[in-house]
Amino acid sequence: MQEAVIGLGSNIEPRGFYLQMAVFMMKETVGELLRASSVIETEAWGFEAPPFLNQVVVMRTKLEPLALLDELQRIERALGRTQKSTVQDGVAQYHNRTIDLDILDYGHLVYQDDRLTLPHPKIAQRDFVLHSLQELQLDIPNIQRDDNTI
Repeated sequence: MQEAVIGLGSNIEPRGFYLQMAVFMMKETVGELLRASSVIETEAWGFEAPPFLNQVVVMRTKLEPLALLDELQRIERALGRTQKSTVQDGVAQYHNRTIDLDILDYGHLVYQDDRLTLPHPKIAQRDFVLHSLQELQLDIPNIQRDDNTI
């Protein structure tokens, strides 16, 4: 069993419903919910869009990292997510989403392949993630920090 830290976000109404359903579905298929941060509203990151509701949860899971990624993507699709972020000409293209589920950390594992990078490479650039991690008193080692982060 490992602890996985998962970031949730939604900017398509009903945003709160999508967060609640994602947590419910993760409890059914991913594992035990250990902790959850407050839900906070934030501006869209990386593109012009309606504001997001964001949350971070800690789950205890038997799933290995890639199996966890597959399950989170299945939940995203089940909740109506149709587009994933892409990169065109070296620039990330983000989209509105019913739900976004990102593995932020998995047992402090450092891992990278073409599908998954752990810890999540954008943690230090996303204030809403840092805020939620601080609220949950979580420290994720090996994150790439820039000069403007805690």
